[in-house]
Amino acid sequence: MHPILSRRATLIGAAIASLSPVTRALAAPGRATIPLPSPERIRQDYQQMVDFGPRLPGNANHLRFVDWLRHELSAAGLQAGPCETYPYRRWEPKRWSLDVIDGAQRRPVPGVAYFVRSQSTGPQGVTGPLIYAGELRPNGPAHLPDIPQGSILVFDAHMPAMPLHSIVRPHFIHLRGESEGDVLDQPYRRLWTMPSFAMDDLAARGVAGVAIILDASSAMIAGNFSPHASPYKAKVPALFVGQDQGEALRAAAKAGHSAHLTLDAQWVDGEVPQITAILPGESPEVVLVDTHTDGQNFIEENGCMAVLQLARHFASLPPGQRLRRTLVFAGWPGHMSGTLPEAEGWALAHPAVMKRAAAAFTIEHLGASEWADIPGKGYAATGHNEYMNWPATAGPMTDMVVAGIKQHDLLRHAVEAGPGYTTGRVFHNSGIPHVACISGPNYLLAIAANGHMDKLDADLAARQTAMIAQMIKATDRLTIDELKGHDATLGADPAHGPDTARHIACPQ
Repeated sequence: MHPILSRRATLIGAAIASLSPVTRALAAPGRATIPLPSPERIRQDYQQMVDFGPRLPGNANHLRFVDWLRHELSAAGLQAGPCETYPYRRWEPKRWSLDVIDGAQRRPVPGVAYFVRSQSTGPQGVTGPLIYAGELRPNGPAHLPDIPQGSILVFDAHMPAMPLHSIVRPHFIHLRGESEGDVLDQPYRRLWTMPSFAMDDLAARGVAGVAIILDASSAMIAGNFSPHASPYKAKVPALFVGQDQGEALRAAAKAGHSAHLTLDAQWVDGEVPQITAILPGESPEVVLVDTHTDGQNFIEENGCMAVLQLARHFASLPPGQRLRRTLVFAGWPGHMSGTLPEAEGWALAHPAVMKRAAAAFTIEHLGASEWADIPGKGYAATGHNEYMNWPATAGPMTDMVVAGIKQHDLLRHAVEAGPGYTTGRVFHNSGIPHVACISGPNYLLAIAANGHMDKLDADLAARQTAMIAQMIKATDRLTIDELKGHDATLGADPAHGPDTARHIACPQ
C-alpha cells in the first residue's frame, strides 16, 4: 500500500479504537438519549448557524463556523478524523451600486446584485455612457453596436425556463393533494440555474462595465451570490438588475444618459478547512454522512446542521440501539468556490474510508418553502414547499427513499436515478450505494440580514431529517452486496486524480 494511504488508514483505525472509552461513557446510566430534532430544535439550530453570518468559502464567518462545528461534534462524543485544508484565493465584494446620471441628477438603481468573480472597479467606480446592447446569451453577445470606449453596456438576459421533468427525470414521485403536472410540467426557473455569461471580449473593446437585466424581480435577485459554482472570472465589472428596474434602465440608455457603476472587490489568499468526525461501531465498515460547510443563509448549507443533529442523536443511543457500522461524518468546503474539489476532494483525501464504505448520504437544503415572483403580489410564498429531489442508487437505497417519502408524508418529493444531480455523486460513481437530497429555492444563494429564516419550514426539515435517520438505520441491517443492488451505473466513474488537500493536525 502507498505510504500515505497506509498512514491515513492507520489514523482512521486509531481514531476509532481511541473512541472506545468515550463510547462506554456515552452509554453510562443517567445519560439521556438525544432525540431527533423537533421543529423547534430545527429552528434554534439553524438560527445558530445563521448567526455566524454568510459563510462564504474561507471568509472569517466560515472559519469560525467550521471551528464551532468541529467543537460541537467533539462535544457530542465523536473524535476528529484526519483534518485537511485547501489553499484558496477567494473573491470578496465590499461595495456595489449603479447610478443613472441625467445632467446634474443621479438616480440609484435599487436592488442590484453582483456578478461573482467579475472585475473590480476599485472604490472609485467607473462612469460612462449607457448603451443598450440587446440580449446577452451564455456564449456571449450575438451582435454588438459600435461601442464608445468607456461605455457601460445594458443587456437583457433570461434564466432557463423548462419543465422540471426535463431537468431531473424522476422515476417516482409522491404527491398528495396535488397533481403530478403541477410540479413536473410547470416551467422551472431558479436563479441557481442561471448560466455564466461570457463577456471577455467586452474588455478588449474598452467596455467599462456591464448591467445585466434579468427576467426576475429585484426582490428575488437581491443578495444573490451568482453564478456561485462557476470558475469564470469576467474581465469587466458586472452587476445584475431586476426586471422591475429594466424598463427605466433601457430608456435611460436609449435617451443617451450616463451611469456610474461600482463593484469594489478584492482577491484574498487563504486556506479553507475540511472536517471529519467518527462514531465507531462494532464493524469496521462505515456509513458516510456528508455535506458542505460553506453557504449564504439558512438553506445554504443546513446539511451541516443535520449532520450535527444526526451525530448527536446516534452518539447518544444506548448500546442495544447503536448501529453496527461505524458512522463517519464529513464537512467539506468550497461549493461556492468554482475551483475547490468539494466532495471528490474529501473522497481523494480519505481512500481508506472510501474502501470500507457500505453506504453514503449527502444532505443539502432541508426545510425549503417555495417563493416566486407572483403576478399582482410580488416576490412571495406560494404556499407550497420547494420541490425536493432524492438521487438514489437503484435497489434498496431507492426503496428506502420511496418508503420514507410515504411514511413522512412529504409532498413534492421525488426519486431520481443515481448518481443524479447532487454534489455527492462521487460516492455513487465510486461504487458506494448512495442517497442524496437537494432542493433549489430562488433564495438559495441570497445573502440577507435574517439569513432568510422567514422562509424556513421547520416542520418539513424535521420530517426530512427523521427520514434520513431512518434510512441510515435501515442500511445497517443489510450487507454491502445487498445495498448495491443491481445498479449498472454504480462505480462507473470512481474518484481519481491527485489528493490536493494539505493534511494537518486537527485543531484542539
